[in-house]
Amino acid sequence: MSSTPWRRLALGVFLALATVALAGCSRVQLAYNTADLFITHYVESNMGFTSAQVASWRPALSEALARHRRQELPYLAAFFDTAWRDARRGFDAQSVDCLLAQFQTLYRHHAAMTAALLAPLLAEATPQQIDKLEEKFRKDMEEDGVQNAPPQRTARAARKRAERYGESAEWWIGPLNEQQHRIIAEVTAEIPDTAERWTIYRYRKQSELIGLLRRDADTARVQAFLSDWLVEYRDLPPELRRIREAIRAGIGELLVRLDTSFTDEQRNHLTQRLKSLRDDFMKLQPQPHLAPVRCVGA
Repeated sequence: MSSTPWRRLALGVFLALATVALAGCSRVQLAYNTADLFITHYVESNMGFTSAQVASWRPALSEALARHRRQELPYLAAFFDTAWRDARRGFDAQSVDCLLAQFQTLYRHHAAMTAALLAPLLAEATPQQIDKLEEKFRKDMEEDGVQNAPPQRTARAARKRAERYGESAEWWIGPLNEQQHRIIAEVTAEIPDTAERWTIYRYRKQSELIGLLRRDADTARVQAFLSDWLVEYRDLPPELRRIREAIRAGIGELLVRLDTSFTDEQRNHLTQRLKSLRDDFMKLQPQPHLAPVRCVGA
């Protein structure tokens, strides 16, 4: 599904740190320790806020990142610890469901943090900045190629989708064999193609946000809107709710089926990656520990 600017920022400290770790802990720690620079550059260059606006906001950002280090890193470490243990003994439906529930909890935490961080900036946006943000939303929608007709599944689109999943899998386990490519093609062909539906929904919410800002909504109102949209999914259409569950089920099936095909070398590759990420997020904590794992909603 397409990401919003807010969703990208919400995952900026979470998924970006996980995927930047190609060279081990030094890359992860560098990324984390410069997260404030990444975020301030993002809001200046992509969202149009001035240096003066960002400077007055920076103390709130610093406090949020310090709180993130104390409160959220134990959950990130626990996520990768769970994945490491599951990978060592083999993924099954129950363990994968627990892992995906942890992932969703992590996303919610980071989306809530993002809503709280962005709300003061958005509430202070000038009319010109609101216009610029609206134009960015419009261009993003045009680039996504949204059409009024429902999405058409094509053989080419299915192949490209399988290729994307395959590239992701290779980062985690190393080169894929023919059987694994076949598994990915079979499972991803059954996962709903949601790009256009999500883009239409996203643009509707972006338009609502622009309207809210034009009515001079205060920080609390903007934060509540972002939270309802990005954290709680309060008005997500029923069709998209069903699709979200279908995607989660498809990813779970893919992990379980791929697990049965892992070579010893691939499993070792995967467990080393997961263990390295767990250790990195432990080292970054002021008081290293793993948060308790509760599979609520699994």
